[in-house]
Amino acid sequence: ETLIEEITRESPAAIASSPLPGLVRVEHDGDCSNDSLFYEPIYALQEMPVTKDIEAEKFEEKLMQAPKGSLKIHALVPGMCKGQKDPLLQRRSYLVADSVLEMLKKKFPAARKNAASNNLEEDEVWLLQILLFTPDIAAVSLAQSNRSAGFPFRYWPNPYYPLGLANVDIETKMPSSAYRKLLEAFACWGIQPSPQGTVVDLGASPGGWTAALLLLCQCRVIAVDRSPLDSRLMNNLLVSFVQGDAFTYVPPNRVVDWMVSDIIAYPERVSELLDLWCGRGLAKNMVVTVKFQGKTPSWEALQSAIDIAESHGYDACAKHFFNNKNEVTMMICSNNNDSSAVSRSDIESIYKVQKA
Repeated sequence: ETLIEEITRESPAAIASSPLPGLVRVEHDGDCSNDSLFYEPIYALQEMPVTKDIEAEKFEEKLMQAPKGSLKIHALVPGMCKGQKDPLLQRRSYLVADSVLEMLKKKFPAARKNAASNNLEEDEVWLLQILLFTPDIAAVSLAQSNRSAGFPFRYWPNPYYPLGLANVDIETKMPSSAYRKLLEAFACWGIQPSPQGTVVDLGASPGGWTAALLLLCQCRVIAVDRSPLDSRLMNNLLVSFVQGDAFTYVPPNRVVDWMVSDIIAYPERVSELLDLWCGRGLAKNMVVTVKFQGKTPSWEALQSAIDIAESHGYDACAKHFFNNKNEVTMMICSNNNDSSAVSRSDIESIYKVQKA
């Protein structure tokens, strides 16, 4: 319902409906074969641009010219939208995708693996999505994935995770389950803190985000909260615990690589926090949760937070991830960001996905 509301707010002429749980169909003036949406929705993890009215010859020409290894294929079924581990028809969708890939390999270099391709950013990425509704009926989308403005390692539609769903479950016992939101942000963004980096975790207790940073990034963490962290984290040499107010903390004498925050607070307080950190340029990259009251988002409050970050020279975007509740996760980066980032291939190895 929230995605439908967002789409109709941004595009009043669009007709949005939900044929199945987790899926939204968008039509323009009664025609569902138009181009994709003109923007990336906050409440959508993936988009399947409909291409049936575009001449096959034109797509064939573009795909023929596409670089070797630039085509990615996602095998999808509706149950994946609800987070089901082994949804109905999934095995058949893999077989269908494998058969299509083998056919495409014979004609298109883009469908063949390029062992030399391990760049942080890819110049051209194509995405073929096959959504199997029944054993014999599927929706098919072929589109070029484009870099998101201000975030050169993010692409839309997302070519790296089927339906935009990264596997962010950690088998180790964690202080809280909230860490999944942070890891979804890293996977979506395409970068994460390097082992040489320093991360400030505001409102860190009990330590879910801090624990995930230590486990997957091996970076130094400055954890700020009025309450202590889990005892295992308090004794970790990579963790510096600061007992105090997360809204007033400022890192001493330097700019840190990352600031992350999952503070439970009104959106206006989060905007004040961003005004402080972005206004003073205290961090190069930030992941911040904006929580809403009630059951619906506050579009105005969210836009205000984005505007504040951008007014201070940062690029900002927001996404409602699979593990978000009535909240969204903001991703913010400095326009003059020279911080090191782990490679996209390393990110994918961490947030492994099911066969696609």
